[in-house]
Amino acid sequence: MAGKILIVTGEHDSTADLMVLCLKERGVPFERFHPQDLPRDAKVTLRFGPDHDPIGRASSFDESFDWSEIGAVWYRRPEPYSLSTALSSEEREFAYHECTAVMQGTWRSVDAFWVNHPDRIRIAESKPLQLTLARRLGFVLPRTVFTNDPDEVRALWEACAGAIVYKSMTQGVLGQSLQKSVYTNRVTAEHLARTDLLRNAPGLFQEEVPKAADLRITVIGGRLFPVEIRSQSDPDATVDWRRGEVPRMEHVAAVVPKSVETACLALNRALGLHYSAIDMVLTPDGEHVFLEVNPSGQFGWIQSVTGLPLIETLADLLTDGAARGRIDRPWADPAEA
Repeated sequence: MAGKILIVTGEHDSTADLMVLCLKERGVPFERFHPQDLPRDAKVTLRFGPDHDPIGRASSFDESFDWSEIGAVWYRRPEPYSLSTALSSEEREFAYHECTAVMQGTWRSVDAFWVNHPDRIRIAESKPLQLTLARRLGFVLPRTVFTNDPDEVRALWEACAGAIVYKSMTQGVLGQSLQKSVYTNRVTAEHLARTDLLRNAPGLFQEEVPKAADLRITVIGGRLFPVEIRSQSDPDATVDWRRGEVPRMEHVAAVVPKSVETACLALNRALGLHYSAIDMVLTPDGEHVFLEVNPSGQFGWIQSVTGLPLIETLADLLTDGAARGRIDRPWADPAEA
């Protein structure tokens, strides 16, 4: 008997809501769990003993389930834990790390099909690793420098005739409130004069690639859903399409060259991912230039504006993984060594 599908997400997640509706329509059993309810409104337990495998249980408000019931997990974008404001800053830091330890331990103890396992996500989010693999797989890359050395930034500026951008290396938000976004920005001469600020934190600097359109390629299992985002029609979105009114931009289902399709699938395999959102640039000359891969990238709005069956395809992948008993372990199993 196939196990349930577990959706790990936040309370306010419209894309997860679409998956819930899809699974309900199909009659597929599922659970939804919000790590943000931990530790005050959610309980998690892992029990170990000499005569049994790990036994896990989770409950949130009036809902509860055993981890043994789970056959597949869709690990979305869980929100930060709800830590008590009565704790001191040191106590909050301790509590945060304790919550993280028990949840990471739980994820690593659950035998299931993962889209995607958080350990895989953590590794795949490394942009230097992404570019290393992308180059080996034949993608066209822009010149890129990760550095806290002002001289290196100036050298890239000169090599690119001043056409470079700054990007964040992480999710691009300031603080745990997730309310302040860090977008991709052009590096101006004024910025260049202040590169001594790199002593506070290193940065990612990249050649600015001329755009005919942005390309978002959603990869689900072995299927690709490439979409051109006509960002250049919005003055606010020419450098970073996320700055503009994204749902109002023209989105067009696209076809990519076979070499790009093959490389996208190979990149997911190399990173151990079953889902990803790959960002590329389509240049005015028709060249496809790789920028980055997001192992937890948003896609709900793409389905809304294009009608592409992304939720349905992901539901197929999760259901199949649960039914076939596929198991992802990002660590070596001694029994299989």
